[in-house]
Amino acid sequence: MGGTLLNNKAGAWMRRIVVGGVAVALAAGTVGIAAPAQASVSQGYVAGAGVLTDDWGDEGTISATTRSHSNAVFLWQAVLVADGYLTPSQADCWFGSTTKAATQRWQRAHGLDDDGSVGPLTFGKADDKLVWSGTHVAYDGSVSFFDAMARDGNGYYYFYRTGDKASYTSSSVCD
Repeated sequence: MGGTLLNNKAGAWMRRIVVGGVAVALAAGTVGIAAPAQASVSQGYVAGAGVLTDDWGDEGTISATTRSHSNAVFLWQAVLVADGYLTPSQADCWFGSTTKAATQRWQRAHGLDDDGSVGPLTFGKADDKLVWSGTHVAYDGSVSFFDAMARDGNGYYYFYRTGDKASYTSSSVCD
């Protein structure tokens, strides 16, 4: 009986050590690894952190009916211009029928559902072509190189020539 009690006490002691060690390891991992910035429409801005080619895959949706007039729309239109789906004069911060049709063509060409809305899947496919250009961020399009973006310390994308953030709620870059 004494051996059984000792084995039970030893087992309980070992469980405490293992559980405690796991808790410490989890806490250290959580504290030691900074979570990447995650964008959301509630933040109001297109945002990212770390590797550029994984920056836009968590963005909110823009479309002809959702946040249809904004700097985020202009950012998307810049992608469409760089890939030859819009002309520069068509980049006007409005997600109208021309931008929707261009978006559908872009989506088909990239193997996506051509619903004409730009959400995480479409933004996520586009961010595959983001590159660093000195201290700025560029979209390396199939027709041109859009290099008028930067990412600030909070991860927010902005147009470095004007300083306007890629906002879901403002259309200042086109006003």
